[in-house]
Amino acid sequence: MTEPHTEISLARAADFESWVAVLLADWWPVLTGGLTPPDTTLRAWRAAADGHGTIFRVEFIARQLAEPELMTVARRAFDDLGMMPDEREMTQSLGRHLVGQTDDATVQMRFSDTAHTVFVRLQSRPCQVSAAAGRQLSAMPDANLPFPNTTTGPIDIRVARNAARHLLAQHSERFAVPIDPFQLGPQGHVSDVGWAFVFPWSTTSWYTDGTPPALAPGTKGPIVVVKDTGDTWLLDSLSSYDSQLAGYADQYGYRHGTPDPA
Repeated sequence: MTEPHTEISLARAADFESWVAVLLADWWPVLTGGLTPPDTTLRAWRAAADGHGTIFRVEFIARQLAEPELMTVARRAFDDLGMMPDEREMTQSLGRHLVGQTDDATVQMRFSDTAHTVFVRLQSRPCQVSAAAGRQLSAMPDANLPFPNTTTGPIDIRVARNAARHLLAQHSERFAVPIDPFQLGPQGHVSDVGWAFVFPWSTTSWYTDGTPPALAPGTKGPIVVVKDTGDTWLLDSLSSYDSQLAGYADQYGYRHGTPDPA
């Protein structure tokens, strides 16, 4: 059984991954002037050198065939996104390497004249996790994952989680105690019902020390994100979850099955 502090650490790490994946999807057309995105992107977790195995950043690296003129577009895009590129790096590379950052992420763009390829790398701000969670992230291999699609379905679990996270933040503002905000569960607790992902959540204190949440009746249902449309809503905790899912599936023509872990 996973320790509580490890569970919430892994849940927050999954939040970071989903957020950076969506950021890549949103920024790619701006940084590249509408260049067609690649089919896949490399996902990696990197430990901070002085973080004692508890400070990590998640990064995505995407590459695509391009022409060198794209870097002029990228330079203007840095301004549009409020980033000042490292002037020394840009000068030494003759404009082939841009590095900048916002409060949320570090962005690197490099153009290879030899390969006629642009490389876009987004790295998150630091994410602090428990030592046990850090060991799991360190052991996680780099992975080639589908480029995140935020505009047409079916959306993948990272994009869906980001949508669920935003809805839960709104729900938390209405019903949670400020010192005990709501938190999505770890990625391994998410269910896939074929046409949608179902995200469990609870209070932070539930995940850290097992304190039962004191929530109003009807406000505790998990979050559903429909893969085809991105439609996102909370299930009513006073009614059968499966009946609600089956009813939605029947209404919109989806084939509903028993939820399985995603």
